[in-house]
Amino acid sequence: MCFPASFHATRDHGRAGRKGVRPLVASVLVLALTACGSDTEPVADRVVDDSAGVRIVTLAATPDVEAPFAFGPEPLYRHGAGADDYMFSSVWRGILLGDGSAAIFDARNSELVLLNPDGTFHSVLAPAGEGPGEVKMVTSMFAAGRDGILVEDFLNARFTLFVNGAVARTVSTRGPINDGLRSRGMDASGGMLMSSGSYRRGFPEEWLPGHMVRFDLDTGVADTVATYDYVPFHPPEGTPENPFKHFGIAGAVGGEFLYGRTDTPELVWRRPDGSVRQIVRWEPDPVYPAEEHWDIFAAELRETAPRHNPHAQTEEAIEELVTSMLGRYELEPDVPLPLFTTPRGDDEGRIWLGDFVVGYGGTITSSYRILSAEGEWLGRLDVPDGLRILDIAGGRVLGVMKDEMEVESAVVFELAEAG
Repeated sequence: MCFPASFHATRDHGRAGRKGVRPLVASVLVLALTACGSDTEPVADRVVDDSAGVRIVTLAATPDVEAPFAFGPEPLYRHGAGADDYMFSSVWRGILLGDGSAAIFDARNSELVLLNPDGTFHSVLAPAGEGPGEVKMVTSMFAAGRDGILVEDFLNARFTLFVNGAVARTVSTRGPINDGLRSRGMDASGGMLMSSGSYRRGFPEEWLPGHMVRFDLDTGVADTVATYDYVPFHPPEGTPENPFKHFGIAGAVGGEFLYGRTDTPELVWRRPDGSVRQIVRWEPDPVYPAEEHWDIFAAELRETAPRHNPHAQTEEAIEELVTSMLGRYELEPDVPLPLFTTPRGDDEGRIWLGDFVVGYGGTITSSYRILSAEGEWLGRLDVPDGLRILDIAGGRVLGVMKDEMEVESAVVFELAEAG
């Protein structure tokens, strides 16, 4: 299992140095980490500092008020279905840059594409390949000032820094860094905050531990600073599994690690050295799985199975395949559904905590609960139907939407003041 790099490094919108990774990312993050939060009055029941100086925020049930901002009624632009647009095949990653442009990785084409601030095609920044300036599988991207993009290429085992469309630097990740770790963000000094991104079945523990790692791009030193509950125990092969599994998610926001377990109403902020800075806890409204959830799960299998199984094209073959796949799962009515999807961070340090939605492989949600950088409720935000969010920055949201023909388009929405 590999989780998307959904937590993004913060960024500024001004000029930054161009002599390497550290000047670029350090200037970006120092500015962003001092950014102010929302003017909306946050909601928290109790805030205390324990004996170790850890800020502990206790929240009530999920907020029933609207967030202080909302999506605009229509996208600022769509790119992907027009006659002169780049034809996306499978968008995996995307980021908004300081000047309003966007960088998008198309996994099926293995190309990194740049769009202008108005949504028109700019260029293919990195074509498919193994040579300098080429990419194979981009697992994360980070904006570095107005002109820089730092790209993690898993299959080529390297970071590449592009500045003004040209390769400025590459850093190899061959060895332990490339073995199951993924970048989640950057700290204030330009170090990469990484965490576990894959695992193998067969472990005996109740929860397989994951690792939070800080990787120094200049020295190549990787320090494991903390462990966390990553993946729960899986029953032996042949034993039915819960179709709505829980898991641990470690990402980064505001230059720090952020961790949460989908069965536990708690988020933990850790500094780059692994020390805990803040813990947020709340009283959840758990939802228990029912037949309606099972039906949605089964319907999605019927829809997606033929795409990944070319031999199952007839109705009979599809039904046989789906029946076999459903036999691997069993509804557990006493185990609540995940409390949230993979959280996201924006460039003001706020946390977008997505509601879990059965279907879409857990990648699309209908609404988010917004937390301030201080861990207090700001309100709930509804998401346009079918939008899969890639990045949030500069008062805009970059995402992906499909039309009735399943054609993907990159879309950008503006976040406007609510009400």
